[in-house]
Amino acid sequence: MEEISFTQEQLDEAIQNAKNDWVEKEFNPVVAERDELLQFKPKELSEEEKAFQTKQQELFQKEVSLELKSAGLEKFAEFFNVQKIEDLQPQIEKFQGLLNEIKVEMGYVPADHKKQNEYDVFATKGDTKGMIATKLSKLFG
Repeated sequence: MEEISFTQEQLDEAIQNAKNDWVEKEFNPVVAERDELLQFKPKELSEEEKAFQTKQQELFQKEVSLELKSAGLEKFAEFFNVQKIEDLQPQIEKFQGLLNEIKVEMGYVPADHKKQNEYDVFATKGDTKGMIATKLSKLFG
């Protein structure tokens, strides 16, 4: 086998060429892509901007709370999740509709409004003959 020898200059030049080739083909496209993507990176907020956003959020929550309180729904605040105040009113109306349906379903229905049968009519009058006649007519009728 024949031994190949390189001088230090030739070796340094080959390394430099390989490095330049790698930078050209691999490194530069990655850097260019990174630079292009940096435009989409969210801006770092300053402390004042963070404090301002916090105050805005608190104000929005107070506004939502006041709207719910004026509608009499402050106890149900945890069920309302809105990003804009305009979205709150339709939710309030829908919720109030549901509450009204529940109130109607669970409302008081008096027991004395049921239809009385013939026996009960005689019983309220104290007519024992009519009561007995009604019972007998059911047995033999």
